[in-house]
Amino acid sequence: MLKLLIISIHFPPDNIIAARRSEAYATHFSKFGIFPTIVTDIVEKAFDEKGNWVAYKNHAKNVKPIVENPKKYRFIRLPRFITKLQKIQLFLEKIPFLSPFFTFAMNLLGQFDMHLLGHYENYYSYLNNLLKKEKFECILAIDSPHYHIRLAHELSAKFNIPYICDFRDLYDNQLLGSNYRPEKSKKIINALKHYYLKKWLRDATFISAASQPIATFYGKLANVPGYEITNGFEPLMKSAKEKNNTPEFVLSYTGRLYQNQDWSIFAKGVNDFIINEKPSNCKVIFAGVRKDAVEIIKLLRKYIPENILETFNWLEKNEVQDIQKRTSVFILASWSGTVGVYSGKLFEYLGARKPILFAPGDNGGVVDQLLIETNAGISANTPEEVCNFITMKYNEWKKTGQVTYNGIEKEIMKYTRKEQVKRMAGLIHDALKG
Repeated sequence: MLKLLIISIHFPPDNIIAARRSEAYATHFSKFGIFPTIVTDIVEKAFDEKGNWVAYKNHAKNVKPIVENPKKYRFIRLPRFITKLQKIQLFLEKIPFLSPFFTFAMNLLGQFDMHLLGHYENYYSYLNNLLKKEKFECILAIDSPHYHIRLAHELSAKFNIPYICDFRDLYDNQLLGSNYRPEKSKKIINALKHYYLKKWLRDATFISAASQPIATFYGKLANVPGYEITNGFEPLMKSAKEKNNTPEFVLSYTGRLYQNQDWSIFAKGVNDFIINEKPSNCKVIFAGVRKDAVEIIKLLRKYIPENILETFNWLEKNEVQDIQKRTSVFILASWSGTVGVYSGKLFEYLGARKPILFAPGDNGGVVDQLLIETNAGISANTPEEVCNFITMKYNEWKKTGQVTYNGIEKEIMKYTRKEQVKRMAGLIHDALKG
């Protein structure tokens, strides 16, 4: 069985969508002739006196890595040590005048993950010793953070091991937008990231990414092949195929809201629906709302009455699944200026087998294409289209307590995490044979 070393800070119990990607590789690679070792963090949360989560804990120097060896994979959890560089950073943060200069100096040296400044050194030290003792056929580095890619490049060169780089996003997700004109400071940082990533990727065996446009971008940057490996869903997730009648007609969005999402078309369409139908048994739920979404929530409240609109802050996974079970229609909105990006939530919605309303669409982009391919929902680009779709589904629900769903199961099942990992495993085996 091929021995693969995976570098990924994000891994359960870290409860963010990035952790689901490395978890999928860990769970399914062994079914396809690959035994993975995942090097990740010891995840311990620190709370304030009110019980609010404020940060991840750092560890004392005597804390040892945690190594566990399940049958399907092995994981190694590294303690989060404070390095000398981080101590300098913490000191300079108290001097507002100097802190930006320190950050820029770090960027010039290829350090872009300022909130994880000690991780590169800690991971390099451990992995260097590991590779002296143990042989791996390949390294898989999952971006972000960017230091994963740097580590793979440097360790590959030192130990003569092929490496693959796997991306969820671009270093700036608006790069593929034809009208994108970043401000000067952003342009400089992008140029630095472009330079370093090109350097770190140049000897990669291949590049994979969560969408083909992103894979193509990085592939061209390094002159290596780029392949799409999407995020996915687990077919046995608790929220899948929930067919019980529901006491309310629920539209829900269960993910983070982003500033460049346009929710006005959806909000206006819902407003028209409410005026026309006057529903007394309808809810519009947004779960996972953060402080940076204040303006979006203000927009939604302008059009959707408070007895219908419900918002929740960050929720545990089981709480999100409870909302998904109650949901009649899932909602998404595209990102202005962003091309080639799937929402990770899109795949959860596919797994739940309920209609998806994508408003506005992404102008024939990857999400629009996926919805056509799977017939799992529609893209709506005007309030009228939103209103018509919601009205149709609401009337179905009034008759039966459910809404119709016409997703094509064969096409949907292509997006299970297992199928995507199978594709990745095939690419790895083929590349290493050559």
